[in-house]
Amino acid sequence: MELPQGFDLRNLRVFQIVVEAGGMSAAARRLSLTQSTVSQSISNLEAALETRLFDRDTRPLAMTSAGEELYEATRHLLQKAAEAVETTRSGHDNAGLSSLTFAMVESFANSIGPLLLNDCRHLARRWRIWSGISPDHQHALMTHGVDIAVIAGDELETVEGLERHLLLSEPFVLVFPADYPEPTDHLQFIEDLPFLRYSLRSAIGRHIERQVNRLRLDLPAFAEFDTATGHLAAVANGMGWSLTTPLCLLQESHQLPHLQVIRLARGGFSRRITLMARKGEMGQAPERLAIAARRLLAERLNAVFGTDYAWLLENCRVPNEGLEAQPASSCS
Repeated sequence: MELPQGFDLRNLRVFQIVVEAGGMSAAARRLSLTQSTVSQSISNLEAALETRLFDRDTRPLAMTSAGEELYEATRHLLQKAAEAVETTRSGHDNAGLSSLTFAMVESFANSIGPLLLNDCRHLARRWRIWSGISPDHQHALMTHGVDIAVIAGDELETVEGLERHLLLSEPFVLVFPADYPEPTDHLQFIEDLPFLRYSLRSAIGRHIERQVNRLRLDLPAFAEFDTATGHLAAVANGMGWSLTTPLCLLQESHQLPHLQVIRLARGGFSRRITLMARKGEMGQAPERLAIAARRLLAERLNAVFGTDYAWLLENCRVPNEGLEAQPASSCS
């Protein structure tokens, strides 16, 4: 059977993103396309199938029954297409790594680490996965303890001999217990609720401390935590308030009903999550991991924050390199 013109992988990928992003404008932002290009792609697909895929009279945009059927088929079709590319490349180039030691900052490892490993499992025959605080990973990368590292912080920004792939730029936000009556949108001393710190052993703790010092704030020490798990659990249980990031909230998304997440109105700041490797040692593995990581980050952030925390999602920046070019398994 000859497929109708307009029924192709590119249009199907655009259709998938429109569904998952909740609209054409959001899909256009994720794909770095204009809204008219996205709309035309959907129109071409509908013309090829001779049926409507969306009910344009409803807000938010809703799929028709035909659209729902096509969406399920599209997910499987794009996955099969990606697997075909992966199989072909694997047969053509058997230069896969014998082993790969991959270190990831805790919030990244626990939010998308397993998904990334599953997508990229064919890059190496044996994987060693490290998780923990970023400064340890930086030292391990420079001393050949690990091959590739996902790092939060800028300590290695000027070090020569490294390749760098930006994965995410994210804002710091204020977090309060859900039942706290008057949360502030400023970083300041709060008399009736203590400030909970991240440990200075961590990159995020050091980053926050620099900003607290910059604003010349006196926030008495009460408790500090090495992990986002303990830190956000303490806030959710009413022990205090603090600063955190969307990636930490993504890791602990089950705590969101017990938290108030507030945009930082004055003195806002952000951090960068970067994948790094020593130049020339890991072949294409760092770039392929970065492409897959960006796609997974965009999908998970949109899934968790796209409805109730749209403002938070809008302030997260995931570079679009590879998101359109790699429709499914970005490591193939």
